[in-house]
Amino acid sequence: MSKRLLVIGDDESVIGGIRKALEPLGYEIETRINIKSGIRIVDKYRLVLLDLMLPEGNGIDVLKEIKVFSPDTLVIVVTAHGRMGNAMDAMKEGAYDYLEKPFEIEELIIVVEKAFGDIAIREELLRLRQSRDDAMPFQNIGQIVGKSGNMLKVFKEIRRVAPKDVTVLISGEIGTGKELVARAIHNNSRRKFGAFIAVNSVSINKELMEAELFGRGKGAFTGAVEKSDGKIQAADGGTLFLDEIAELDMDIQVKLLRFMQEREYSLPGSNKVIKSDVRIIGATNKDLKERVTRGLFHEDLYHRVNVIEMKLVPLRVRREDIIPLSRYFLKESIKAFELPPKDFSKDAEKSLKSYEWPGNVRELEITIKRAAILSRGSLIERRDLFTNDYNACSIREFLEGKLNGVLKKMTKVENSDLYETIISEVEKALLNSVIKETDGNQVKAAKILGINRNTLNKKMKEYKLI
Repeated sequence: MSKRLLVIGDDESVIGGIRKALEPLGYEIETRINIKSGIRIVDKYRLVLLDLMLPEGNGIDVLKEIKVFSPDTLVIVVTAHGRMGNAMDAMKEGAYDYLEKPFEIEELIIVVEKAFGDIAIREELLRLRQSRDDAMPFQNIGQIVGKSGNMLKVFKEIRRVAPKDVTVLISGEIGTGKELVARAIHNNSRRKFGAFIAVNSVSINKELMEAELFGRGKGAFTGAVEKSDGKIQAADGGTLFLDEIAELDMDIQVKLLRFMQEREYSLPGSNKVIKSDVRIIGATNKDLKERVTRGLFHEDLYHRVNVIEMKLVPLRVRREDIIPLSRYFLKESIKAFELPPKDFSKDAEKSLKSYEWPGNVRELEITIKRAAILSRGSLIERRDLFTNDYNACSIREFLEGKLNGVLKKMTKVENSDLYETIISEVEKALLNSVIKETDGNQVKAAKILGINRNTLNKKMKEYKLI
């Protein structure tokens, strides 16, 4: 393993002591006296020695930035004699260890070698885990199921984003599974043993949202007879998922922004400052950038929330996932409702794949659950899936149902010319419906029908539709 480390600080005596102690042992040392230049390259190093006494700013703030943008990098802080409070604050913020100036060469060597030993163990565990994962077909995380290119991309993004303690914005249409992705990020992060708290910004009255998020002090408003912790405190050490974040009231947006900047807040009706270590994951089906332009979403909050954006495509774009998802939901339904074994007929599978699913995965799940319960046999048929939706049923089934009663009467009449009568009436009705749907636009109607415009015009004259 390459023994490279970065030193951020401008104390020449410290830098000289580090070089004197470590370079003879084969360590490669790079130094940066400028905070910005150090942060820019920090993710290239496994170990950083950070002087807390920096002319440009607070070393604790630099440590926080390192832990956000390169969480796997270990940081050993160097603090001045008599400033142990700074060292303790650094340890709380995730520093690996600390050294107090002036430090002994032997002490520096011991701390650095221990750090590289822990790094080696961590990398070996990661290598073993990756080799295990690579040997397995990776088609689901938790309840997220799929084999399409779009979903494999989502799986990779979850793996990439989850370990980094950064804010994530998940965008996509209603029903695409944004909360499932947020839970997967949480469950694959260092916060997985903490709480996952979900808040729907639409379902809560905006007057109550402040108390919902931040809690309330006793007497904060009429009826608040007791102190109450909010969702931010409940998610301390874990993840707070803000669904439909675009719908937050502007005043709440400002308070949320302040919390994300300071990691602390005060209860409404109280001056007590409360700290909370929470990872924020937001979700929206709106264009947040467009809402910023319209003055409906705070620009600074947009940039805080949108550190990393994950976009989920609608189900109709990833049709190869429809059957795997359907089978997953059917299996879950059979288990949950204690049903006998069931499967889909070929017609049912065909209709599942051809339907547009405007409600996305959520609509598919509800449809499968309903069909699993209501279907009588071991096979789920097309009619079990779309009981009230003629658009989803086959044209053949629809016409057969309508014609059965008529045919019983007409077949008793001799010389009824049944074939020509039925064909012409169906054709006339079809043309009339499509023309009405397209507001008389023959070009558009011909395209929908799949016939030539001249043919359409001829038939419309024949049936006296024009």
